[in-house]
Amino acid sequence: MIIFGTRGVTYSAGEGDFYCPTCHDHEHYKHKRVRRFFTLYFIPIIPLDVHGEYVECEHCKGSYRLEVLDLDPEAGVAEFEAEFHRAIKRVMVEMMLADGAVDDEEVAVIKNIYGQLAGTDLSADDVRSEIVEAETRTRDVSAALAEMAGNLNDAGKEMVVKAAFMVAAADGEFQEEEKQLITSIGEALQMSPSHMNGVISSMMQEQ
Repeated sequence: MIIFGTRGVTYSAGEGDFYCPTCHDHEHYKHKRVRRFFTLYFIPIIPLDVHGEYVECEHCKGSYRLEVLDLDPEAGVAEFEAEFHRAIKRVMVEMMLADGAVDDEEVAVIKNIYGQLAGTDLSADDVRSEIVEAETRTRDVSAALAEMAGNLNDAGKEMVVKAAFMVAAADGEFQEEEKQLITSIGEALQMSPSHMNGVISSMMQEQ
């Protein structure tokens, strides 16, 4: 009895260095290609069509479409920083609004914390504009952060949670509404409970 059929065979089609969007650094990659072969007694004999191809990072083992080789790392960093800064501003204002209106003293607290975490200044007008937006938004902060999660690495997510914690702890009181909001922020950012607990524990020790 003759046994024949087809199956996909994955093989290396090249390698080199690229900017990995997961590692956020230059890493070595392998270009993998999947080709369908005609098999005889389960042995690949005749190559047929290419079934697919992708780039695999040798460091994180993440796989990406070939377009990743054309990624501009500077543009990627700029996009990450924009999302990171936007997320920090959003959560700080939401934390302040959790226990009522935001006064001038709290605006100064937000400016100070933003400067510490983002490494850049934030004007009082910027803070007040963010407050106005927060008060008129129809989506809650969790929905917005869930959309940002894919553009933030673990370090970025931790900084967002730290920003929320620092604002909540600024008045010396850690209210239940603030605890619940920080928990929902971590969930929206797709952080595991153990990851969240680790970040909060480290912040508690620094207080």
